[in-house]
Amino acid sequence: MRNTLPRLDSHQKAIFQILITAILWGTTFVVVRIGVSEIGPLSLAGIRFFTAGLLLLPLLMLKKISTEEIKSNILPLALIGIFSYAIGNGALNYALQFLPATLVSFLTSFITPIILIFSIIWLKEYPTLVQVAGLVVTFFGVIFYFYPQQIPFRANGFGILMLGLLGFALQTTIGRFLARNKKVHTITLTTIPLIIGGGVLLIVSIFIEGFPVISLRTLLILGWLIISNTIIGQLLYSSAIAEITAIQVNLVLNLSPFFTAIFAWFLLGEQLGIKQIAAMGAVFIGTYLVQKKPGKSST
Repeated sequence: MRNTLPRLDSHQKAIFQILITAILWGTTFVVVRIGVSEIGPLSLAGIRFFTAGLLLLPLLMLKKISTEEIKSNILPLALIGIFSYAIGNGALNYALQFLPATLVSFLTSFITPIILIFSIIWLKEYPTLVQVAGLVVTFFGVIFYFYPQQIPFRANGFGILMLGLLGFALQTTIGRFLARNKKVHTITLTTIPLIIGGGVLLIVSIFIEGFPVISLRTLLILGWLIISNTIIGQLLYSSAIAEITAIQVNLVLNLSPFFTAIFAWFLLGEQLGIKQIAAMGAVFIGTYLVQKKPGKSST
């Protein structure tokens, strides 16, 4: 029987992969908020990422990745691991001790203007007018979500969260720089940063929080975070970032708060009103506009 389903091109596949990643990562804020009630935030993140990297090592060897590929790119790979896992996720886990999961998820939307600036300066990836319009719609969707409340600048965990957002923006920019040239395999781009960043964070967590006591509940939480949110999510992410621009990746990931809000509503009892749903709709529309294929000015 002839296949009647339309074939997706590489751009559409990448958008679909990032969308799946957004759904998976939408659960992260909720699961981590539950997890940090039993184990230190740095320990939770360190164990999660370092273990995921170790589990991916056999796949790295199975793909027969050359040591030269790793050695020649070790600095940017290490920077991706440190910015994303040691700084970004470490700060995120810390902030989730004090701030609601949905709030933290929506605050991550402010990575977008930072990535836009980095993309133009370092990557020479210029957004189209339609993509700029989508970015503006997304930004106002985030503002509308909080209105009339003020963004909690003075709340515990807010400052460290902002540091984490800067780490994520740098990770996305450097990751896009490596991936678009397609000289680094997806497995390499996923595994090495996980081991380096997760290892650094794990060592820091032992000095600050001591050796963690892991209960059965924590073990289940770690299992979900390691397999689903880290290994599967990061592999999809690393593959997609080779095909679409850094700003497109980030704007699609801005759908994560939509999924976080749903999960937090069911699992944590965090309220979700009509205004919040409307704001998420604006974020969705903005994301749709930004994922449009860029013009020839983008590489």
